[in-house]
Amino acid sequence: MEITLLYASLLTIFAVFLALKTGMNRGKTNTMLGYGDSSELLQSIRAHGNLIENAPLAIILLGLLEFQGVADWKLHLLGSMFFLFRVLHAYGISISRESTPYRLAGTIGSWLILVGMSIFGIYAYLA
Repeated sequence: MEITLLYASLLTIFAVFLALKTGMNRGKTNTMLGYGDSSELLQSIRAHGNLIENAPLAIILLGLLEFQGVADWKLHLLGSMFFLFRVLHAYGISISRESTPYRLAGTIGSWLILVGMSIFGIYAYLA
């Protein structure tokens, strides 16, 4: 489970970074609950929240695929692409409340990776 551990660790460090950014924005705006009137705080809350909503599914699927003996290079491809898409999404949401190409690519890419891993898992089950 070394490959899953690597990507779980990277995603966790990224989640802590986004949580720290949110905390700093809370301190800057003196908003301890909710997001007040701060667009920047709302954006950092959602960047962190969206990662927390999606990363557990990816980590679970990656771990189960690794357990099923999927080739290392495929696991690294899935893990690294998911991580990259999550970074793109967080960057895109942090620079604008409107849709950005980074946010769109991060969202669609993450969904495709999650669906791809799910299909791979269903195939492994049926095989």
